[in-house]
Amino acid sequence: MKITQAALEQVSAHASDGYPHEVCGILIRANGAGVVSEARRVRNIMEDEERTRDPALLSFIRERFPALDNLGERARDRYLMHPRDQMRIQRECDDRGLEIVGYYHSHPDHPARASVTDSEGSWASTFYLIVSCVQGNVVDWKAFVAERDGAALQPESVEVV
Repeated sequence: MKITQAALEQVSAHASDGYPHEVCGILIRANGAGVVSEARRVRNIMEDEERTRDPALLSFIRERFPALDNLGERARDRYLMHPRDQMRIQRECDDRGLEIVGYYHSHPDHPARASVTDSEGSWASTFYLIVSCVQGNVVDWKAFVAERDGAALQPESVEVV
């Protein structure tokens, strides 16, 4: 995976701003280009108060994490991208001739390695950038990719350009 320094800085700033919660977002490149040039923030509905007022969002969370209790407290170790943000960003990318090639999220006070939960929610051939943010400071980041949907995420080399 190739990523611009500017896009990596966007991810790092989001991770620091969102600490101590997991943050999440979308990795974007120009159609046909080989370099991620933009990172867009997406709300983590695990911490978004809108989930308490919107039964559809609560149902969406329960489908993905059926065994979780205390959803608001789980924003520190779980993320779920807000579907409205995802749709808006997809439309904006379509309008601008850009493509979504991956996703990022942070691991507050934990290493930048893929968890079982991360792997279970993965899509084949999609980049996943995981950022370790300790005490609000990004200390590491690593990229991963799965061979098939829901498969174990495997390390992917990263080149910052």
